[in-house]
Amino acid sequence: MISKRLASAVLFGTILWLTVGCSSVPPAPPHAAPHTAAGEDDDDGWLFDRLTGRTPTDDSRVVQASASEPVGNSYSDRRGYDELVYDDEEEDDSGFDWEDLDPENVYNSAKAALGYGPDEGKARAYFAEGEGLFAEGERLLRQQQKSEATAKFESAAGKFKSAGKRWPDTPLEEDALFKQAESHFFADEYPKAQDSYDNLLKKYDNSQYLGTAAERLFAIGRYWEGLHEKDPSWPVTPNVTDGTRPTFDTLGNALKAYETIRMKDPSGPLADESIMAAAIVHYKKNQFEDAAYYFDLLRKNYTDSKYQKQAHLLGVESKLHIYQGAPYDDTPLVEADEIASQAAIQFGRELGEDFTKLTKIRNDIIEEVAERDYQMGQFYEKKKYYRSARFYYRAILDTHPHTAAAEKARTRLMEIRNEPDVPVNHLQWLTDPFGSKG
Repeated sequence: MISKRLASAVLFGTILWLTVGCSSVPPAPPHAAPHTAAGEDDDDGWLFDRLTGRTPTDDSRVVQASASEPVGNSYSDRRGYDELVYDDEEEDDSGFDWEDLDPENVYNSAKAALGYGPDEGKARAYFAEGEGLFAEGERLLRQQQKSEATAKFESAAGKFKSAGKRWPDTPLEEDALFKQAESHFFADEYPKAQDSYDNLLKKYDNSQYLGTAAERLFAIGRYWEGLHEKDPSWPVTPNVTDGTRPTFDTLGNALKAYETIRMKDPSGPLADESIMAAAIVHYKKNQFEDAAYYFDLLRKNYTDSKYQKQAHLLGVESKLHIYQGAPYDDTPLVEADEIASQAAIQFGRELGEDFTKLTKIRNDIIEEVAERDYQMGQFYEKKKYYRSARFYYRAILDTHPHTAAAEKARTRLMEIRNEPDVPVNHLQWLTDPFGSKG
């Protein structure tokens, strides 16, 4: 009987032959120097520039490898590799199991049969080669030899990738994934770096490198914002020439980076900043519902954040943009008033001249609430349900007596004071016989 491992190897080899033999490798895109961050962008919101103190992209340029030293070799301080035990005992190869047809199992079995399965010795060798190349890249950077350093980092990334694959689900793999991401980062291959940091955090939620990965992802996100500000493009427009930016949706990749930080490191030092950055991206794109979501998230869950004031005030602005007018749902208007009230209480005169503007916004909200009641009164008045109309007009006088709607309500109350509560039923002669009992 042909063993499962041999059968898998044959299948894998056939697929490999068909794939390699029938396809050609496209040329690698030329390496493009990273763009500089965009200049400040004007915003029509009365609060935006004052609250943020800068546009969201004024420092979005990722710090280049030549201007920043990589993180210290904390990965080399790990202990316990020698204590790891890998079960090399051969499984029973006889018989058939439906799980054998799982593509992942076929692939893994084929790799093992061809000599590409888990191998700690080879993994360590690859890792050591990667470390040497990475160290050489650092040395070249210090000597301002950027292109040569980039080549070393690119080679190091390949070695670390191989190391992780040859010794999976171990501390060595965690180190290799991190060093692979770092290599891409310092080679200015930011799309690959972002993917690599994402892969690290997906597989190792509590990675010892979480803090550094979050810092790198935030820097990359800011860099994507800068590129988009300088050279905006549609999300579906492909980029096929610049290897330093994503293939699709540069700004969307910035949001993805911020979301990864929020989800993977919710209590870290960059959690609130990533939420604020995402909120500002949506705010500037006039996506006010999404912006309001992030402002709310920051206000409620990060009460000690330095962005609390901005989240309150820009949250009010976002809610008011969501509100569509008297005929529509008043929830955004009510929430805007609540946030404005909280801001006034929490920050008070700390708001400076924005306190006056916030007070004006609250007065405008009161006017709008009163106008909504007046519109309801008008609706019932037109239907000749005068009792209901009078209810809304009187409510305005009781709760918002100094508004413009209150003046109109007084006039209408005088006009309809003698009108019947409900419309006259002109078909009463027809309906009474059926409704009477006796």
